[in-house]
Amino acid sequence: MRKIALRIVYFLVVYLPLEDFLLKWIPVPYPIYLGLRQVSDGLILIVAGIAIGTRLHSTQRFRTIGGGADLCLVIFVVLALVTALARGGDLLITILNLKALLRYVLLVYVLLNLRIERTEVFTFLRLIYVSLGLQFLVSLVQIAGPPSVDQFFFPRVQDTEVAGVQFKSTAYKEAESGYIFGTMTNTISYGGFLLVGLVTYVTRYIQRRRRLFYWGGVAIFFLLAFMSGSRAVTFAVALLAGVDHYLSGRTGRFLRTGALALLPFAALVFFLGIDVADLHIFQIFSAEYLQIAMEQRLGIVLSILPQFLTNLSVADILFGLSVDQAIINQFLSNMMGVPAVLVGNVRTIEDVYWVALLVYHGLAGLTLFVGFFVEVFQQVYRIAQGGDGLLQRRLARIALLLLVVAVPLNLIAQYFETRQFSFYLWLFVGVGLAYTDTERATNSPSS
Repeated sequence: MRKIALRIVYFLVVYLPLEDFLLKWIPVPYPIYLGLRQVSDGLILIVAGIAIGTRLHSTQRFRTIGGGADLCLVIFVVLALVTALARGGDLLITILNLKALLRYVLLVYVLLNLRIERTEVFTFLRLIYVSLGLQFLVSLVQIAGPPSVDQFFFPRVQDTEVAGVQFKSTAYKEAESGYIFGTMTNTISYGGFLLVGLVTYVTRYIQRRRRLFYWGGVAIFFLLAFMSGSRAVTFAVALLAGVDHYLSGRTGRFLRTGALALLPFAALVFFLGIDVADLHIFQIFSAEYLQIAMEQRLGIVLSILPQFLTNLSVADILFGLSVDQAIINQFLSNMMGVPAVLVGNVRTIEDVYWVALLVYHGLAGLTLFVGFFVEVFQQVYRIAQGGDGLLQRRLARIALLLLVVAVPLNLIAQYFETRQFSFYLWLFVGVGLAYTDTERATNSPSS
């Protein structure tokens, strides 16, 4: 049964980036197609049942993250459900929202309750390299090919809503703007997967000299992120490389190399007379972009957040409004200066996901979720800095870098709910913790 569980996870490692592209070719009605998109979530539940059942049958002990993380997570879920019931909100919508946020967190518990061996760790890494290679090939075709190539990779997903859950693809518009999206529904999913590929690449150099091949690889990821049109992912590439150097005690080298890399870019811009403000990546510093941002994400931070903290009762602030759209709409109707992006679709508040968590679950819920997140971070940080073997430290470094970058990314999109990024984030947390646990058990005197 353990092998079956692992093979299902292996399958998902390769399948998820290709899911929407593969499913579009199945000739079924659209409601059935949406049901097929939930198969991956069902497989996670099956794997969880196998792993937990096998573990309890063999040892009567269920392995958890520990350190208070599990308690924070359980209380967070209970609090969200109780808040929805107390406010008369839709319990199904609340459960679906929690599922979208936490479905892949189950992977951590699955892998902790499976014995992850060294050979299996390398199988995970090889499969990710295969998935990354496929996305590279598709990206090159999208960059160099005619518009008909983009149409071939367009997903079937349309803008629709099922049981309060929004299904949306922006690939059509993004392709028209010249952006690449791989085999996924939008550049958010594609960019998140690029970051996963980047961390698996840079962590190969923990004990190697970081010269031409290292910086060449980072430059390729930077270029692909830029071509995806995602400013957040483009800057996240630089952030990941910087944090990787910081963890290695080489911050100075990163700053020197970064400065040297900017010199030819600055010279090229100067001699060609290019206006930096016209470049897509730098438009966030323009007055026009700031004005647009006030109607979108920046407006959510500067308008929604202050009014939530000042206009509501102490109970509302502590426990949130729940995820029920009717309750959120009532809150917005009493506000002044609602950002235009929220008009007609209050779920857009999740574009600033940390704010959404505060509004949905209140200070208590946000504190519990952050407590879970911080405890996981501390555990992988300890392994990354003091693990017994190089592989242990590398796996923890991968998880650590993804956890670091998840903080700013969730200020501009719901990356905790994005299938590709969320899956690999919690996969590496689980693999890192499980492999370390396996090595400690193998090497302990009692074993």
